[in-house]
Amino acid sequence: MNTCSRAIPAAARRWALGLAAALLLLYTPAAQAAKPAAAGKNSCVTCHSDPKFLVQNKKLYDYFQNWKLSVHRQENVSCADCHGGNPQAEDKQAAHAGTALGASEASSPISYQNVPATCARCHADVFKSFQQSAHFKNLISNQQEKQAPNCVTCHGSVNISVLNVSTVRTTCARCHNKESGLFPEIPGEAESVLSDFLSIHRYYRYIAAKGEPKQIKALFKIIDPRIKRLNANWHTFDLPKVKADTEELITFLKMQRDQMQRQPAAPPSQ
Repeated sequence: MNTCSRAIPAAARRWALGLAAALLLLYTPAAQAAKPAAAGKNSCVTCHSDPKFLVQNKKLYDYFQNWKLSVHRQENVSCADCHGGNPQAEDKQAAHAGTALGASEASSPISYQNVPATCARCHADVFKSFQQSAHFKNLISNQQEKQAPNCVTCHGSVNISVLNVSTVRTTCARCHNKESGLFPEIPGEAESVLSDFLSIHRYYRYIAAKGEPKQIKALFKIIDPRIKRLNANWHTFDLPKVKADTEELITFLKMQRDQMQRQPAAPPSQ
């Protein structure tokens, strides 16, 4: 009997969800440390869940419905964690006091330029990489203009999405296209690099399924930090560097797989 699944249940469950989910680093130590405490009574949720908003304010109603289905809700991240306000106050004015809630207000935590810093409260590693990118430099140099992407541009807001091989080309092509003349080769390059990056999943799962438990545990202590760094470094958008790091990791995983395939099979358990 293969004891791998019993020896490393956390790794098996994590990768069963797919490597794409790990791109946001929702479960990194930094994110876990910053994760809000379990939600108690929350006036934001109580008020905004009222079905009357379907008629009175459809945008607000849809916003709440998206949050209900999101990983943010699963991780106890609610309205006030991103927008500000007082979720313990039952009075509307008191709940909304002391902060600029709307994205149109420059001082708001969710204004276009402030979104990355707000997301960084949980996604610190990703933000650190994003700060090294040309996207970030353009974002902060155009305070009155939306001339560079922020987190929401690629991932959406509230109920986030993760780019995959089927969507990354279209997303990048919003800005990088022949009409704009802004590096129109980028969408194709991003698609190719992401395809290689996601192939890491296949080798990881093979090792998890076929390796001996002690060997796997030792190996994952080497592999997991490298994957986590690569996840974050994607957000530098330095595609040549990401490609090189991806190919290096794939080569390492292939070597481990080949080594396992050369090992004699263990006798079946009685």
